[in-house]
Amino acid sequence: MTKTLLALLLPILVAVTATAGETAASVALLVNEKDAAAVAVRVAPALAATDAVTRAAASRVALVRGLTGVLPQIHDALMVESDSSAAREEVRALVILGDPADVDRARAATRKFAPGIDDVIARAVARRTDAFDIYVSLLRAGGFIPDASFFTQALWHRPSAAIAAGSRLLGMRDAAGWRALLAALKDAHLAMQADVLAASLNMPSEEIRTASVWYLVHAYVPDPAMIAPRVRTILSTPTEEASTREAFGRELLRRMLGGEKKDDPRWLEWLQTNEADPLLATDEALFQHFTEKEFLVRKNHCGVTSYDCRMPERRSAARVIPSTDVAEPAFFLPDLLPPGVASAVVAETHCNGSWLGLAGATADSAGRVQAVTVKRIDMDTACDKAVTTLMRLSLVTPTSLDVPMEASSILLVHGFKQPPCLDEAPLDASNGAPRDVGGEITAPIVKRRKEPEFPQSARHRMVGSAMVSVVLRCIISRDGCVRAVQLVRQSPYPEMNGAALMAISQWTFEPGRLRGVPVDVVFLLTVNFRTN
Repeated sequence: MTKTLLALLLPILVAVTATAGETAASVALLVNEKDAAAVAVRVAPALAATDAVTRAAASRVALVRGLTGVLPQIHDALMVESDSSAAREEVRALVILGDPADVDRARAATRKFAPGIDDVIARAVARRTDAFDIYVSLLRAGGFIPDASFFTQALWHRPSAAIAAGSRLLGMRDAAGWRALLAALKDAHLAMQADVLAASLNMPSEEIRTASVWYLVHAYVPDPAMIAPRVRTILSTPTEEASTREAFGRELLRRMLGGEKKDDPRWLEWLQTNEADPLLATDEALFQHFTEKEFLVRKNHCGVTSYDCRMPERRSAARVIPSTDVAEPAFFLPDLLPPGVASAVVAETHCNGSWLGLAGATADSAGRVQAVTVKRIDMDTACDKAVTTLMRLSLVTPTSLDVPMEASSILLVHGFKQPPCLDEAPLDASNGAPRDVGGEITAPIVKRRKEPEFPQSARHRMVGSAMVSVVLRCIISRDGCVRAVQLVRQSPYPEMNGAALMAISQWTFEPGRLRGVPVDVVFLLTVNFRTN
């Protein structure tokens, strides 16, 4: 064989060697390898694997490891892709790793898929440093309507950029974008710059003015004195409101700033409409600014609350041991992965049991995990490897736009013989962030309950008749499994907190639903421990 022929055959031989025996699990585990060049050699051919889960795993590894050298192969894979889950991962990798032109390429290559792929593209754009520019130049024209989570991701750790973004949104008369930006700021307990906010209150768009008015109502009801003088001046200027919803919002602000409460037939009628529901939400602090009649008509409109009120048969005489609040981490891990990848990793690592641990992680502005530390509490070596891999494969979603890119005290909880509960929903299913229960969102119903064990060590320290509570927050998936279990309030007994976490992680549910369709929901659960 001549040297020339050998040189031609060598790349083919390397490719065959790299793909021989590759599975979704073996590709996913490459995320742990240090040598990026060696990882790229194996990932590139895996992008053309016959198995869709393997293609999806290869795209995710390429994305989180920043393998820009395989972008041509990712684009080629997307052009011929027939599986929507694999296409979703190829889109993310292409959009986040590529240049702005790759956003257009991703849109052109995915016309045959369900409309949900457009939202995938937009959410991937939000992870780019030039996200706002691409929103203005491309996504907005394509019909994308942003929400608070879009701007939370796009402006993560850059809250000062909200001022320029807000000014541009007002200049474009983009009411949907302005409303979403204000929602992201409110969720982060941050204020829009006073001059920009004042300008919005004089805009010709009723949608923009109303968004600003109700942002002020909810953001400043705890302390109305914090409203900037420039904004107060605008609010005190008589105006011809175009809608009752804007007018009542301004009326509440007037009262919050010391104005007298007076009944008005317009307000009493409007408070009994469905239009008032999302604007008032469940902010009880607003009720102090209602008149007696307003409070009563609103209460009658709402009727029975959306949440069950369960009372014990008799009041307990037990001494209550106080629990303490637990700070929410900057983000949660592991997060959703392409369907089948998490299960493949767990099986490949021979992780057969439950796990409980604490983790720390850092991420970059795109949400790619850069470093992971795991402290085992109840976890064997095999599960340690599985959990670490799942975390490194995840894309981080910040809980607020001003949280750091480093999170500590992330709880890692998984029940015995339970599925990983990390599969992303099909592209044509109802996607989006987990919803809160209430309104059109029905609560999950427990199918299988695992009662927590009462640790004897804690029982012995709870002298006499006593009770202590552990409050947990988790996500109940559309499949009825439990993920992202976190402590909201913890008892003073660590072993008791662990027992509650492990028990809840083994529960199964009939999922919450939105108009009959299963959706992911955020759910609060309280576990009470009592001694006689």
